Amino acid sequence: MQRFLKIGLFLILSPIFLNSVFAGGWDKNKGNDTIVLKGELICIGCSLKKLSGADAQCSLYSNHDVGLKLNDGTFWNFVNNDTGHDIIRGHKTVIGKQATINGWMYPNAHMIEIETIDVDGVTSKEIAITSLEEDKAVAKLLTNRKLGEIPVSSSHKH
Repeated sequence: MQRFLKIGLFLILSPIFLNSVFAGGWDKNKGNDTIVLKGELICIGCSLKKLSGADAQCSLYSNHDVGLKLNDGTFWNFVNNDTGHDIIRGHKTVIGKQATINGWMYPNAHMIEIETIDVDGVTSKEIAITSLEEDKAVAKLLTNRKLGEIPVSSSHKH
């Protein structure tokens, strides 16, 4: 009887899961329809480490990649392209700030492609400057790395 209930529940819920997995994620013609999202900008790695004990090593390889935490508690990463890169790398100016984003969601990958973003209390120029500084620091750190070494820098500690 218990097995029958599990199979029945699976058959009822599977169309819901399938629709949510494929919604927007496989559409190669995303069109002009964007959505508006609001949430808190967070370090995805540090947040996972605090919540679930993930072995995030933000201070070693890339330093605090920024993502979005929605009001429902879900975490979303940003597509790393010309509109997403500065936000991803601008952690010193954006962590903990509220943001309003126009863009496309890819639920199957928990990714948001940013069309535009407004971060409370921070200008796009401030974010770009921070991002450039971070890119330079990470590039120097990684180019000096030796085979088998972990690229540790005192400026990249939590």
